[in-house]
Amino acid sequence: MIERITELLNQYNILNGKERLLPITTGAGGAYVFSVEDKYVVKYKYLPEVDFITHENSRKEFEFYKIFSNKNIDFIPEIVFQMANDEEILIVMKKYSPVKIEEWNHNLQKQAIEICARINAIDISGFSGVFQRSDKFKDEVAKIVGYTSNGTPLYKKDYPLSLSYQLWKNLQEKFPEHIDVSLLREMYENFDEMDSYAKTLAIPKTLCHGDWHPENCLKNGDKLLACDWEGVCIGKGIDSVMFFIYRGESMGININKNKLIEEYCGALLKYANIKVDLNDFHKHNAASSFRGSFSLGAKDIQNADIDSVLNSYNAMTHDYRLLLGH
Repeated sequence: MIERITELLNQYNILNGKERLLPITTGAGGAYVFSVEDKYVVKYKYLPEVDFITHENSRKEFEFYKIFSNKNIDFIPEIVFQMANDEEILIVMKKYSPVKIEEWNHNLQKQAIEICARINAIDISGFSGVFQRSDKFKDEVAKIVGYTSNGTPLYKKDYPLSLSYQLWKNLQEKFPEHIDVSLLREMYENFDEMDSYAKTLAIPKTLCHGDWHPENCLKNGDKLLACDWEGVCIGKGIDSVMFFIYRGESMGININKNKLIEEYCGALLKYANIKVDLNDFHKHNAASSFRGSFSLGAKDIQNADIDSVLNSYNAMTHDYRLLLGH
C-alpha cells in the first residue's frame, strides 16, 4: 500500500522526491499512518478493506475536517491536504508532538476539558445531519457494545436482566459478608425506574469528539490539539468528560475528578452558554454506570478475586444510592 500512498502524495505535490514515508502504525482502525519526516502525518484508508463502521467513521472524519479545518478553530490540527473518492480517503496534516503521561498536570487536563466544552459549542447549523449516526451504524455498533439502533440495551432482549441478577447473586453467595442480597434484590426490582430516570435529566446534545481521551491530544507548543475525529457525533458532552477521566486514570494519570467536572461545567457555560447542573451531571454519570454495572458487570467478574468484585459492587451501590434521591 505504501506505493499507492507515495503515488498520491507525489501526484498532489506533498512529497518533494527526497522525503521518505516512515510508518507510525498500520492497520489501526483500518488506517495506514505514516510520517513525512518531521513535517506531516499521512492517514490513508483503502475503503474496500474496512468494515461498515470504520467506513462511516472515516467519512465523518473527512467531512469534519472539510467543514471546520479552515474556520480558525485553534484546537484542530492544520490540514495540509485531503481527498476522498469511492475507494480511498487520504488526509495529510501537520505533524505535532504527543503528550507524555508525566506531562498531564492539572493545567493541561483543564485545557483538555475546555477543548471538550469548545467542541460542544461548535455551531453545526446546516451540518448536524453529517454527524448523526444512521440506524445501520447503530445496529452494527450494537453487535459490539450491546445497544440496538433505538437505544434499547440488548440485555433487555438477548441478555435478560434476570440473568444479570443471578450472576450478582452467585457473587453474593461467594462473598456473603460483603454483598447484601436484599440490596441486590432492591436494585433488580428498581432497575427500570433507574434506567428511565436517566432519560429525564436535562443534559443537552451537542457536537462531540466521540473518542475524547488523553491519547487523542497533541501538543502545539503549550497548546493542545484534538486529533482522530473518526468518532465525531451528536451526543452528550458530559459522557466525553467522564470517558476522558476514566481513560486518563487507567493510564496512570492523577486526576482530580470532581474539580475537572466543575471546570467543564464552567467552560460549557462560558463557551456554549449551556448550564448543566452539577447534580444532573453526577446523576447522569451514576445512571450510566449503574446500568452497565448491574446489567453486564457481574458477567466479567465471576472468577475475579474479592478486591475486584468489591470494587465493582461498591461502585454500583454508590451509584444506585445517589439515584435513589431523585
